[in-house]
Amino acid sequence: MYREIYHILEKQGKLKTVLILDGEHQGQKAYRTDLGWQGTDPRFDWHPYEEALDQIEETGIKQIYGVSFFVEIYMKNPRLILLGAGHVSCPTAKIGKMLGFHVTVMDEREEFLTKDRFPDADVLVPAPFEELSARIPAYANAYYVIVTRGHAGDGICVRQILDRPYTYLGMIGSRTKVRITMENLENEGYTREQLESVHAPIGLPLGGQMPTEIAVSIMAEIVKVKNQHYMAYCDEDVQHAVEAGRTGVMVTIISKSGSSPRGVGSKMLVGDDGKTWGSIGGGRVEYEAIRYCTQVVSPECVSYNLSNAEQGNLGMICGGQVDVLFERI
Repeated sequence: MYREIYHILEKQGKLKTVLILDGEHQGQKAYRTDLGWQGTDPRFDWHPYEEALDQIEETGIKQIYGVSFFVEIYMKNPRLILLGAGHVSCPTAKIGKMLGFHVTVMDEREEFLTKDRFPDADVLVPAPFEELSARIPAYANAYYVIVTRGHAGDGICVRQILDRPYTYLGMIGSRTKVRITMENLENEGYTREQLESVHAPIGLPLGGQMPTEIAVSIMAEIVKVKNQHYMAYCDEDVQHAVEAGRTGVMVTIISKSGSSPRGVGSKMLVGDDGKTWGSIGGGRVEYEAIRYCTQVVSPECVSYNLSNAEQGNLGMICGGQVDVLFERI
């Protein structure tokens, strides 16, 4: 399943997976698609858990109806999409690129949409906003910034974005302009929940008036949204090994306390030949986990005690505990 996970992640930038940790269905695993939860065993019915699983927004162990689930939310390759190539978009594109976003800028005014004005942009889309859906592929880990020159352009963009997945949607403008746009959309049948997902007026209230200051407030809000929930760390060495067809045992930290150097979701692939990709923190825990991989047949969890307080611990002074999931792939 990991090859499918990484393939989907590259296409849409965001994916939620889940593994049952205990009970009679221990080891059942699935990932979320537009069609629902797709599992390793098509005979298993995920419907009783779907609503609760859909509401989970961060990586970790969750209890649902007395069953323990390890939920992972992967995010990578965030895309910043600027709709409008005016004076605010230029510094926003620059800051976005500095923060690691793939940057797209769209505007029908070709004289504004030039490499001289947007040297940091990855993609320039010279087209009317009515063509947004056709010209910019849908992508789950997308951050849309609507900075068109009027509420007509804003509405055209918002309508199309509300019908596709996104992580962030913000719209610049005065409170009056925003109110008019939202009232029009509500009259057209868009739900209150949909409209409340729009950050408008856009940006954190930093009090700035200059284009660069406004750009800082926009990207500050985007960074806040991007990091508000704990996500699974996507180790590209592990991903590339899986995509290359390597087999072995996937080792994942599913919970921790104390001074463990790596967080929940950290992964290491231990190949059948003993070669490793990624890390769960090095040191004694990683050493013991690698040794344990030789006896893994089906998904199972092992707890490693990092303190000297109990018999059978790892004899470390940092303290705490790390729970590690082993999956043969």
